[in-house]
Amino acid sequence: MTVDPLMNPTISSLKGQQSKRERKLKYADLAVQGTNNSSIASKRSVESIYLPKLGVNENVIDGTIREYFKYFVPKVINRSPCINRGYWLRLHAIRSRLESIRDDCNSRKVLVVNLGCGFDPLPFQLLDKLNKDSQLFLERFSFLDIDYSDLLKNKIEIIKQNSELAEIVALKDIEDVTDTISCNQYFTRPCDLNSTSNYKKLLLESQDLPELQDPNVVKVFIAEVSLAYMKSELSDQIINISSMVPNSHFIMLEQLIPQGEYEPFSKQMLKHFKKNDSPLQSVETYNTIESQRERFRNLGFSNINVGDMLQLWNSVPSTTRRAVEAIQPFDELEEFSLFCHHYVLCHATNNPEFIFRDQYKFNTESEIEIPKSDMNVTFTPLDIDLKRSFGAGIVHSNSNIIYHGGCNPNRISETLQITENVTQCALFEKTTISPPVRTCHTFTRIPETSQGIVIGGRNAPHKPYCDTWLYNYETNEWSSKGSKLPQSRFRHCAVPISNNQILIYGGVTKDTDTFLIYNLTRDTYETVEIVNITTSFPDNMSSASMSYDKESNTGFIIGGLNPQNNIVSDVLYTFTISDNHITLNEVMRHPLLCRYGAKSTHLSHGKILLAGGTSPDLLFSDKTSIVIIDYVKQTVKSVNIPEEIWETAPLCLVGFDLLQLDSNRVAIVAGAATCYGFGNITNSSLMLTFSY
Repeated sequence: MTVDPLMNPTISSLKGQQSKRERKLKYADLAVQGTNNSSIASKRSVESIYLPKLGVNENVIDGTIREYFKYFVPKVINRSPCINRGYWLRLHAIRSRLESIRDDCNSRKVLVVNLGCGFDPLPFQLLDKLNKDSQLFLERFSFLDIDYSDLLKNKIEIIKQNSELAEIVALKDIEDVTDTISCNQYFTRPCDLNSTSNYKKLLLESQDLPELQDPNVVKVFIAEVSLAYMKSELSDQIINISSMVPNSHFIMLEQLIPQGEYEPFSKQMLKHFKKNDSPLQSVETYNTIESQRERFRNLGFSNINVGDMLQLWNSVPSTTRRAVEAIQPFDELEEFSLFCHHYVLCHATNNPEFIFRDQYKFNTESEIEIPKSDMNVTFTPLDIDLKRSFGAGIVHSNSNIIYHGGCNPNRISETLQITENVTQCALFEKTTISPPVRTCHTFTRIPETSQGIVIGGRNAPHKPYCDTWLYNYETNEWSSKGSKLPQSRFRHCAVPISNNQILIYGGVTKDTDTFLIYNLTRDTYETVEIVNITTSFPDNMSSASMSYDKESNTGFIIGGLNPQNNIVSDVLYTFTISDNHITLNEVMRHPLLCRYGAKSTHLSHGKILLAGGTSPDLLFSDKTSIVIIDYVKQTVKSVNIPEEIWETAPLCLVGFDLLQLDSNRVAIVAGAATCYGFGNITNSSLMLTFSY
């Protein structure tokens, strides 16, 4: 029998004399089984693209790469860089926890019980004598795969059809179709986990699996996005029953909605799984890291290490992380951050003496208490969804906005005009001469003129620009300036500091100059000397936010990523500039200033509006997405997004722009993100009106 690995097994079993309820339950089971198909195909993409370049799974004889997912996904489906990185991290999550158990359990035997195993080839990888990375697992580890009967039958047929897999686990010839096999170190047992009584019987009463009740054997239960589709009371019983097994560990990776169901990424993720008839059921009960910790503590696992996937990514050794980053051109850090904040990795054990080593231990994040701003802010939804991100806008006469470039989702070179108090949008006719398609550039209005300057940006992440373009918005004419940046830059900041000078800071660049000034009159880029700095100032932070108050000659820099140490700044710096000399001062630190891709603008009365972006430490909510900083009093206060907007309006404060229309009004326009494999979200424009 030839098996199609990516076909839902036994669809035909829905036919016949089953009752309507039985068919409904069966269909729900098949929908959950279908999630295995997407996951296994994505892991095959990682196996094909990432693992060879990382030198993982090398053959001990000839150095070639041993592959395992290929038997279950014969045709490689190349995923996007963000999905590939996410699935590499998922593979690392499980492997690293197993390594921690292997290294700390005093050479004891280990039985890995994979709950809802799907087509996961983990047993074959770790039991393969030809794999140099598996040598420390060979003698001590054995594996028990548990899943639906139909799926296990398919999996076993694939093993039988591929001698390489059969040889690894010493599977002898089996002619009949079966869901149950017992090899020396590999076992399969069918069980619908929704039937917790059957699971309990399998775990506690199986005579042919004595390892389960042997206290000298370490049991490791793995639930990689398998319990999330179950009702929480049933998944809780699975965890609790597993805790009854002596000397056991539970590794769970599943979705998280730490800011509730209305947070934009969470909303799209829930919608995706519901649409696919595999709704996430336990995430609403256990939506935060702390609630997951309490869950396992209450269900029999007292020793717990839990964090989100961004904490895991930041714990990856820097050499490994840089090697992963170098595999594919990648500039979707906001989207990757959002994904990672929506997955929890929990490693719990009922062994109180087990020690979580520093390289694996997650820090416990404390809640951030933030007072509400006493400033009166009115939110007005605008019926303009540009369906663009990472472009840039300027404000000209009558508070009209010109927005150029960005993605939709392909990179574009279009120029839009938003008029009538940000209520109407028109596409300018494309001119003969115009900038190439780009994103992550700056577009800066030249004061007292009808002109704006586009500087740098990129096409693909490995195709950055160093060019300069002048735009006349009265005539809709572009002209390429002769002067170019000394080195290409994107994800930088730019603000006008006079009628003919633009200050440029940071970005992704090879330039050693942190600051530059573009002089429009001379058409030159000039270096800026940093003087009288009161603290260490990191070079070329990418996706920081910068604003400037011309009246006081004071500028403000917040956040941004230091590529050298992968740290996002939580500092507010002020600067003053004179004759190409800049003086910097560290004013304050605050966890809500720790942002990548945020936007800011100077208001008045010593206040700065800071909005959006992502943080390595938390997922922003309706209370933390937008804040007001009083840099005189050194306070940070929340600008709460109204409930009706947070819950119903399309929101995505990633890749957006923040434009000050006048002293009392700020517009938020554009913005969008790809939510991992769950679809896209876009940002509906908003007007914020301030009353002082």
